[in-house]
Amino acid sequence: MVKFYKPEAKKASPKHFSVVITDADIKGKGLGKREDVTWFVSGALPGEEVVVRELSRKGNVGEAELINVLKRSPERQEPVCRYFGKCGGCSLQHMSEREELLCKVNGIRRLMNKVFRLEIPEPDRAETGARYGYRRSLRLSVQGDRREIHLGFRQEKNCKIVEITECPVLKEELSHLITPLRETLLKLSNYKLIGHLELVSGNNGKAVLVRTINVLPECDEELFLEFGNREKTAVYLQIRHEKGREDLVQREELKFLNPEIFGGERLWYDDAGVKVSFTPGDFIQVNGEMNARMVAAVTEFLDPAPDDEIWDLFSGGGNFALALAGKVKHVYGIEVVKNMVQEAGMNAEALGISNAEFILQDLSDDFEKTVWAKSQVNKVLLDPGRQGADKVMQHLIRKKVPRVVYVSCNPLTMIRDLKPLLENGYVFEKWSAFNMFPNTEHVETVVLLSKGK
Repeated sequence: MVKFYKPEAKKASPKHFSVVITDADIKGKGLGKREDVTWFVSGALPGEEVVVRELSRKGNVGEAELINVLKRSPERQEPVCRYFGKCGGCSLQHMSEREELLCKVNGIRRLMNKVFRLEIPEPDRAETGARYGYRRSLRLSVQGDRREIHLGFRQEKNCKIVEITECPVLKEELSHLITPLRETLLKLSNYKLIGHLELVSGNNGKAVLVRTINVLPECDEELFLEFGNREKTAVYLQIRHEKGREDLVQREELKFLNPEIFGGERLWYDDAGVKVSFTPGDFIQVNGEMNARMVAAVTEFLDPAPDDEIWDLFSGGGNFALALAGKVKHVYGIEVVKNMVQEAGMNAEALGISNAEFILQDLSDDFEKTVWAKSQVNKVLLDPGRQGADKVMQHLIRKKVPRVVYVSCNPLTMIRDLKPLLENGYVFEKWSAFNMFPNTEHVETVVLLSKGK
């Protein structure tokens, strides 16, 4: 008989013990030391004495589960969301706004001090905004069986769905769509064709993107159309066709069910004085208020002048490039996602911007011999995804670009990427932190480096 390897489940120690929390890491976990072991405790705050249970331990570092709070921090708050601790999101609701921002800023600064071996100054800005009702886009998972359909979020490290009827961090007009969406799903003839749903809002309205794994029956399309017209919501179907459809250039097709909903317009936002149109499913910053502040900070750090030529690497739909174009000679927006390059180009044309050029390029490939890579730019902006921009950094070193601004949602990859620049003559000038995702462990960071003489 063939035996398959099955890893043993991690066993939690039944032993409880108390520990005093003296600090928090960058993800908001409380840190406390007991008998030369540093314990990481989710849900515990600095200044608290807590009862915990060991989950794992390696050497003098361990992870423990919070059982009880013996001494409560004045920064502790009651979570607003009824699903707190269940859905895996918004894990810092127990922190005050002040404590959350302080935790993130101190965590980033400690990491930079350690890796860069510099005394990094306090951030030029450390900003946060509304803690609830700020998200203008969200993805909901769909799961069901013969008896019921579940709509909500996946649990952390688990494929199970936490069913929700509302989401406090979501814009109110989008949160109100969750219940009628569930009612629509229950009426479908074949709900198993639904992958997941995305909710998104712009300045001019709201939309639902329904991702499907094949063409929906006509009766099911009608149900979504009825939902959209009733809720004054645009409905898009992103259809993933079966293999073998050679007549399609791409097997994904976007179908807009009620284009009249916006009076012929597309969804758009205006965070920084520039109207940016987009299609549901495109990447946009989820927090419009904080995005506007971040664009302002990036612009200040770049210090644009009329003769400047700038690279905006990982430019997306032109969030930064379109705002910079009116202040400089030329902007090159470089992006790997084809539809985002097209969207940015259409926005530039609609805005009458002729000095912003958007180019399709995978920045993890060899790009040094391309025409744009040989252009004589004097300033560079990078806004990579969580994987960072490792491949780009050596090119910047050889290019000796005088000013580099790096925007990041992942401090670890940002620090990894910037270290080679600092080792090759670049100087750390200043940085800012923006709490783009309140109640979560994530944060946006903006860093300015200049080329030393």
